[in-house]
Amino acid sequence: MRKKILYFLLLATFPSAYAQQEYATSHIAPELLQNADAVIRSIHQKTVIEDLNKVVTYTTRVITIFNEQGENFIDAYEYYSDGDKVEDQEALILDSAGNEIKKIKQKDFNDVSAYGSSTLFSDSRVSFLDYTARRYPYTVVYTSEFERENSVFLDSWHPVEGYDISIEKAVFELENPQNFPIRHKELNLKGYDISRSNSNGNFNYSVKNIPARRSEPLSPDLNNTIPKVLFSLDVFELEGVRGKTVDWKQFGKWMHDNLVQGHDELPASTVTEITSLTKDAETLEEKARIIYQYVQDKTRYISVQYGIGGWKPENATSVDQLGYGDCKALTNYTKALLKTQGIDSFYTVIYGGAKRNISPDFALMQGNHVILNIPRKDSTDIWLECTSQKAPFNYLGDFTDDRYALRVSNDGGEIIKTKKYDAEENLQQIECLLQLNENGGFHAEFTRASFGVPYGDKYYLADKDEDELKEHYRNSWARFQNLKFGNIELENDRNNIKFQEKLKFSGDRLATNAGNRLLIPLNFIQQQSLNIRATSERTMPLHVSRGKTYKDHFIFQLPEGFEIEALPESQNIASDFGEFSIKITALEDENSAIEIERLLVIKEGEWPKDRFDEFQLFLGMVSRLNNLKAVIVNNAKS
Repeated sequence: MRKKILYFLLLATFPSAYAQQEYATSHIAPELLQNADAVIRSIHQKTVIEDLNKVVTYTTRVITIFNEQGENFIDAYEYYSDGDKVEDQEALILDSAGNEIKKIKQKDFNDVSAYGSSTLFSDSRVSFLDYTARRYPYTVVYTSEFERENSVFLDSWHPVEGYDISIEKAVFELENPQNFPIRHKELNLKGYDISRSNSNGNFNYSVKNIPARRSEPLSPDLNNTIPKVLFSLDVFELEGVRGKTVDWKQFGKWMHDNLVQGHDELPASTVTEITSLTKDAETLEEKARIIYQYVQDKTRYISVQYGIGGWKPENATSVDQLGYGDCKALTNYTKALLKTQGIDSFYTVIYGGAKRNISPDFALMQGNHVILNIPRKDSTDIWLECTSQKAPFNYLGDFTDDRYALRVSNDGGEIIKTKKYDAEENLQQIECLLQLNENGGFHAEFTRASFGVPYGDKYYLADKDEDELKEHYRNSWARFQNLKFGNIELENDRNNIKFQEKLKFSGDRLATNAGNRLLIPLNFIQQQSLNIRATSERTMPLHVSRGKTYKDHFIFQLPEGFEIEALPESQNIASDFGEFSIKITALEDENSAIEIERLLVIKEGEWPKDRFDEFQLFLGMVSRLNNLKAVIVNNAKS
């Protein structure tokens, strides 16, 4: 019966010689060519839930590629593991006129491990088309039949696949012949001409003619704005283990009982060691700090995509003996160590990377990472990133901050939000004393402290050697010539989550000669790039995902024989997007030094697209004030 279904599907969808001509690039509407590296001519995805342990997906995907960047969208591949089967794959390559160039059978697809050398164990593989084009444009017609035994993972529909790709037609079907209870959630469908039907647990969605979207600076994350539909069975199977996902409480209970529970046993010797290490600690936080440092010193991260769908952590005893594990195993291990000292902590599933939320009101298997949550009654929760040997205690940084996550416990699942770093916490602060010389060069004693998210952007510098550090600073401060470095001292204060850089260095061409005068730019080091690319027609809202604060204090000591001729006025700017102030003061009888105090605050928020010009105007005003110059004159040459 399956072969008959496949034969019918291929007859219906695989292009005949006549249909191939329809895929000539000359038939693509001009508006779909604009900004497009590739155009999806047609994609038809059909998922059939034959049983709770058998879900079959049939795909026909026709895509025209215009350049090398467009090849990222070919997507002629299938991931599979022991419980999944790639029943069929085939690809047809067409030229720009729609004529056949080459046909690739399943046996000619590349089949490799789905993970690289950082993964120790994995049963996941990928079968993919590896085709090198001789010329552009060309079209790939890809068909596949894929069978999985895990009904916890149902295909979602998301026709917009990225920036710079257009869609002529996209069709999604979900068939549920046994009428299993199924839920769905529609997101961001408004504004698209989408046809849809839902009858007896069967779903059909289609859309036509979506032009390519360009990436715009400071816009919301693409994943949060594209149209998509999520699906989840109320009852599912994951490698033979049945569960329910009606709500997060129930689903989290299933995860706890089937994935996490019973994996926290530790050798008696380890329990004794931890008890000894923490015997003098008086608070929960002190104990947790000691245990977290113990984990960092003892273990290292290695990806292990194994177990129940790659979701089940290795037991704590194995991690204790081997000294390595993936995010699941290391989080579970830390949890087990804390438990020996009476500290409750919770295995928490999250999306790591760009801000992306576990859907707070729609339960289904989500997330790509696991961290540990330690609740405190009289204070904010503690969060531990257990895969890092370098991260400070209770520091998340921009990898997992400010997003919804699923906390798993014996009582069930609970959606909670991770720590948010406010603008005042995301602080970079500079103190710098500069001695100018008569040729426009300088010698600087420079200190910069970074906190919050900027800390995470800096502390990696502590692992660099002297030559690497010098190269880093030369690249960062390329405006100066002939940079020479004296002492470079880095201090990584992990307890206070503060990274400090102290440098002594000199360089040329800070100030500009104008006869017997020097023009001194009062913005010695600019910490934040304010160059935002303009777009002709803004289509997306303005979105600043994290607020930041920059404080600078510079003192310019004048060369001997020079005095101040002209200073700009101190100024302040305030707007909905942030604030900027610069205070300019002449020191020591207004002749020998100039003091600069500068503050820049960029606020977090989202504003309508028609306010983007206003935001650029704010940045332009800040940039203008950052370019202020003082004039000093050499009286000895007057």
